[in-house]
Amino acid sequence: MKKIFYVLTLVAATLVINSCADSYLNQEPGGSTITEDQYNRMDNVLEGTVKGVYTLLYPYGGEHDAFGQRSLDMYGDLLCGDMAMATRNYGWFADDEQMRTYGRRGTFWMYYYEFIRACNRAINLLDLQGHPELVFDADTLTDEEYKNGFFYAELLTIRGWAYAGLSRYFVSTDADPAALSVPIYTEEDTKEDTIIGRPRATVSDLYLRIEDDLTTAIQYYEAYNLWARDTKIEMNADIAKILLAYSYLNKGGIDASSYAKALEWAGKAITEGAPHILPLAEVLTTGFNDVTNDNWLWGEDVTVQNTTSLASFFGQCDIFSYSYASAGDVKGIDQILYESIPAWDIRKFWWNNYAQSGKKNADRFKYAPDGKFYSATSKTIQGDRDWLSDNVYMRWELAYLIAAEAAARTNDLTSAQNYLYAITDQRVVVGQETAYDAWKAGLIDQTSLLAAIKYNWRVELWGEGYGLQTFRRYGESVTLGSNHLRAKKDITPNTARIFTFELPTSELYYNPFIRDTDTKTLHKKN
Repeated sequence: MKKIFYVLTLVAATLVINSCADSYLNQEPGGSTITEDQYNRMDNVLEGTVKGVYTLLYPYGGEHDAFGQRSLDMYGDLLCGDMAMATRNYGWFADDEQMRTYGRRGTFWMYYYEFIRACNRAINLLDLQGHPELVFDADTLTDEEYKNGFFYAELLTIRGWAYAGLSRYFVSTDADPAALSVPIYTEEDTKEDTIIGRPRATVSDLYLRIEDDLTTAIQYYEAYNLWARDTKIEMNADIAKILLAYSYLNKGGIDASSYAKALEWAGKAITEGAPHILPLAEVLTTGFNDVTNDNWLWGEDVTVQNTTSLASFFGQCDIFSYSYASAGDVKGIDQILYESIPAWDIRKFWWNNYAQSGKKNADRFKYAPDGKFYSATSKTIQGDRDWLSDNVYMRWELAYLIAAEAAARTNDLTSAQNYLYAITDQRVVVGQETAYDAWKAGLIDQTSLLAAIKYNWRVELWGEGYGLQTFRRYGESVTLGSNHLRAKKDITPNTARIFTFELPTSELYYNPFIRDTDTKTLHKKN
């Protein structure tokens, strides 16, 4: 059944993506090709289409550094320097390590717009079957109608997440709200495949699109709460609230009032959901490889049917899998960041363990994440050759860090401390409680709290794709350690073209509403 499910969803995703080509769906059936009308009349086509959208999270892109969301996470963490490569025996991700991720701007652009188009097409299909109403008579609603309401919430959440992704890479953290950002496409724009582009929206309009999609999604989740997601790969109300809070947090440099909204929505997620912080006893035992972990909100169950094998996060970072890391291209924590972790913090054991084991050639694995991301089946170098470790996309700890930073930025120091300590209280080495208490005693003002929260963003969520945005949002220069290929060790997030991308050349060429001169002021205040 699991195999059949993935085949169907992959087919659905293919139909969603390729439906932009008139010649593909407007021909009569031949072989495996069907008309759009026939596709729309298939049983369970809507459900298959919605589930198919999620397969875009983990496609194999033909190269071993292209495997969906987790590869984008690595691009960003390497670019900001929290993740480091000391060697390039094979070369995958070496461009990102050497600050040449700018060349990937087309990858980021196409990745998120594929989600946006797929969501728009699915919403149009939902409209054909009867768009769900936000206010309805519950006594007359069928299970199918409940399901459709939940599908609509999912699609809006994914689209809001995709636009938020574009904002984090193509809009500076202190942009003028009236400056131009990226084009916005909704389901109305996707009804006709003849549309070849849209003008760029303002920064303000982009954030409004994100906020409207996510707040509307939350309303639908709550209205259609008799239906629930089947697996953790699917969106739900908790995820939508945290995504909304994160968007507001990242908008704070543009509009300071957004910090209060970030605190509000992160707080709602925590108080209205069922949050679970990874407990101290499990910090070193999970391997971050199992989607059933209670603190995982959003993640992918990797199976023999959907694994991307060597081209995967574990195929790049886990020395206990048959991987590039095990063969010498270690993606480890930055040396200076590692050395800044105090003795009381058990998370220091997330890295560099095997290198200190005294085994032959062990030092080649210095700073590897061998205590955080490791195989579910083997603790022997290259022992796992199945690549079935699961992918994490969001943990509950994210909500607490958003709330802590948002509270600190609004000078609500008590709330900031409480949210931060909910995590750090579960990260104390047994016997080091006094040192931990001394650390907490030093967090007495906004400056010290923000610094402590930044440290926890970088350590707690290392390798999970939040490093670059933390670097950009804080706006502080960083000196990197010795375990980097790059020659430049002092970096600042204000470096043009490196940490905030310009639009891809292809967009400038093919979109008639955009001109090359527009990019000159894309990321700067007037």
